Amino acid sequence: QHLSWRSEKERFYMKCRAAYLSVFRSSLVNMTSKDQLCTVLQQAGRNPSQKALDIYWPPGTKKLNFDDFCEILKKEKPAEPDQLMRIFKKFDVNCDGYISHEELSRILTSSGEKMSPKEVDEIFSLADVNKDGKLDYAEIGRLVIGQNGIMSTPAVSCVIRKIKAVGGIILTASHNPGGPNGDFGIKFNISSGGPAPEGITDKIFQISKSLQEYHICPELKVDLSTIGKQTFEVATFKPFTVEIVDSVESYAEMLRDIFDFVALKELLSGPNHISVRLDAMHGVVGPYVKKIVCEELGSPANSAVNCVPSEDFGGHHPDPNLTYAADLVNTMKGGEYDFGAAFDGDGDRNMVLGKHGFFVNPSDSVAVIGANITSIPYFQKTGVKGLARSMPTSGALDNVAKALKMPLYETPTGWKFFGNLMDAGKLSLCGEESFGTGSDHIREKDGLWAVLAWLSILATRKQSVEDIMKDHWQKFGRNFFTRYDYEEVDSDAANKMIDHLQTTMSDKAFVGQKFSSGDKTYQVEKADNFEYTDPVDGSVSKGQGLRIIFSDGSRIIFRLSGTGSAGATIRLYIDSYEKDPQKIYQDPQVNWSKVTLFFFHKICSPTTYTFT
Repeated sequence: QHLSWRSEKERFYMKCRAAYLSVFRSSLVNMTSKDQLCTVLQQAGRNPSQKALDIYWPPGTKKLNFDDFCEILKKEKPAEPDQLMRIFKKFDVNCDGYISHEELSRILTSSGEKMSPKEVDEIFSLADVNKDGKLDYAEIGRLVIGQNGIMSTPAVSCVIRKIKAVGGIILTASHNPGGPNGDFGIKFNISSGGPAPEGITDKIFQISKSLQEYHICPELKVDLSTIGKQTFEVATFKPFTVEIVDSVESYAEMLRDIFDFVALKELLSGPNHISVRLDAMHGVVGPYVKKIVCEELGSPANSAVNCVPSEDFGGHHPDPNLTYAADLVNTMKGGEYDFGAAFDGDGDRNMVLGKHGFFVNPSDSVAVIGANITSIPYFQKTGVKGLARSMPTSGALDNVAKALKMPLYETPTGWKFFGNLMDAGKLSLCGEESFGTGSDHIREKDGLWAVLAWLSILATRKQSVEDIMKDHWQKFGRNFFTRYDYEEVDSDAANKMIDHLQTTMSDKAFVGQKFSSGDKTYQVEKADNFEYTDPVDGSVSKGQGLRIIFSDGSRIIFRLSGTGSAGATIRLYIDSYEKDPQKIYQDPQVNWSKVTLFFFHKICSPTTYTFT
């Protein structure tokens, strides 16, 4: 302990001496002005206020020596990076991460202790290392990486928000096979933890086209397996730090503040515990499931399968749906497990199953969470600001919002639209039909969060997944929802079909038309090409999909994408609302098969389109 104390004292003295000698030729030279004291303090990484300097250098002071400086330095706290960043951001009037010569000159020649234009030029010349006429005050000096390079997308959002990072880069193949012959993506999340909006990604793309060179550090070797900080000396004005963190623990800590872990542990490992089967599909969420659900909440180790992340996802396609998670579906049909869930490759999407393979449609999943949202302690504390769904997602959440008198937002497909509403304090819970569900705890959809939300509902209501779902339909009605994807179809034919549909829908006589299937009749109430005006920033997103909305809330939606050389994809969404208690248990495919065929016959003729 004595040696450690001496070492710390010696290190402090060395820092004092280094700062002093950067201004004076010797530590025996005295400071003779307040300006000199300020300069030496700044060299030591302090940012003294004028009030503090007046205290350290009271009227009548002629000089201070090196020992005086050391005592003063003990009283001055080092300038925190966040503090400096806030100051720099005030200078940055364009909010683009840079301070121009004009911006800096305006501040330094008009505020505080005014500087001359010549002094400003000298400072700018020293700081503008790459001579581009701008100061990059947000230069990256610290990287935070998940241990072994593994971090789920929700965990990345969590850590960005926790450490107040300027942003994060996610290297992900999502749910597609990675590797040299597979898929790969680079995703940038902003300081809120959410996906970068188009304005930022467009700017990144424009800058990328003008890059002349970039520098690399081939000798910089980072140990990704060891938790802790590693510091490197690189050609910048400050050391470069790489911090390896246990991303599972950071994420688990967040979830402990959201859910009642005592109640969940009782549900999963108490005397009357349920049996669960969770399939991580060899994606990155495996270690999170093992740590949180098995080790902390007490579910048996064999209740979580395929939890070792693999670059090729074990040769499978980690998409949590009835097709690609067939192994889980077949296991659940055996009746051994009460609850099942599958996750995608980067951990942000999920599929929920009940006993005997009872399937919970993603649109219904978010609606059930919304209807039982007070089962989650987080929302008991924060309240519920609003609900939202992507436009193609069924109207099941709308029925909940209407019954509970909550605001409901219908947005284009893309989580960034939800993030904008969350940042503005307008949204608490959201979901999309492609198996994504989340809340405002982070700015990404979150697969494990959604599963724990369902388990919280089971713990509160003490019912099975199927009983909870059927009770929900009895109370709110049921939205029979299905989706058909027609992939790699001829682009010209796809465009002609969409144009024909839009022309037909634009006819004034179209609204009011009736379509029948069995004993049910659907009357067109509205037909349009969905357009969204963001209530936060006023931005407008047009052409998001053709909607035919019927008087009972049922809908048919067409979306066209990927019209390149590989062909187009047409997505058809069918959403039929039923409130008759005698009809809410029909199969969705059976419910809509007749009306779909009838609709195509009436709307798409006389032109014929063949898709396989």
